[in-house]
Amino acid sequence: MTVEELNENISQGTADELIRVAEARQCKMLSKIADVICGRPGIRLVLVSGGSAAGKTTTAKRLCTQIRVNGRAAMHLSTDDYFVGDARNPRDENGELDYEHVNCVDIPLLAEDINALFRGERVPVRRFDFVKHEPYVIDRFLSLPKGGFVVLEGIHALNPLLTGAIADESKFRVFVEPRPSLDVFAGITPSPADARFLRRMVRDNQFRKMSPATTVKIWPKVLEGEKRWIEPFVGNADAVFDSYLVYELAVLKPYVGGLLEKARLELGPLSQIMNMIRLLSAVVATFPDAVPGDSIIRETIGGSQLEY
Repeated sequence: MTVEELNENISQGTADELIRVAEARQCKMLSKIADVICGRPGIRLVLVSGGSAAGKTTTAKRLCTQIRVNGRAAMHLSTDDYFVGDARNPRDENGELDYEHVNCVDIPLLAEDINALFRGERVPVRRFDFVKHEPYVIDRFLSLPKGGFVVLEGIHALNPLLTGAIADESKFRVFVEPRPSLDVFAGITPSPADARFLRRMVRDNQFRKMSPATTVKIWPKVLEGEKRWIEPFVGNADAVFDSYLVYELAVLKPYVGGLLEKARLELGPLSQIMNMIRLLSAVVATFPDAVPGDSIIRETIGGSQLEY
């Protein structure tokens, strides 16, 4: 689709149908992946990986739903809830906290909980406070019905170091990435990193109390960490899920436009900022009234019916 076609849909009031079709296409993809998972004997652990703001959490939760459609139980876990916190977090060569390192995750505790679930035992619900950067436990327990799947998502999910204590033959690996299909400038589409950057800026501001300038400044380190910790394992994926929604730039524009301007005023006309401002200038904004409550983009803008 071209940006002109998208803008025409918005201007003529037919964007709702476009949104429904885009969402149904993703649902169909997830249904097919779930069918493959349920059709493979011995699979117990579904690993969902992708870069920052790829839509891993929503993908994992919706994949659980599609697995249940097949009559099987499925439980979502996030590696984020197993972060060790700043006191134990690895540091880089400059002595700064390295939030992209695989050892940000408490690997032994994660493996212990997953194996306990496979044995039919109860495990406590773990959470991580992204403002205080501390892990904590809430007064709830998880248990997995017999024959059920654990769907584990996080940037390191495909890294063998993360789940080395779990039998390899029990794993199914899914890589999530937004692969933009919107033709914006004469055959030029945004890159997957562009799509994720815009989502990340909105999410950081909405849910992590992070300024847009901070998102811009840490983004190069995020990409560097992904090259080290994600890209080497993408080839091991059993399935790839495209999390891009052809309408998302139009929905993100009212949220991210002002954030980009704030970053520009604080940091100056950096190429990353100016390229995104130029990209958004080509799109007519729309508001998310027709966006379903379980949409990938709800993970970014809020209003999701899913529990995060």
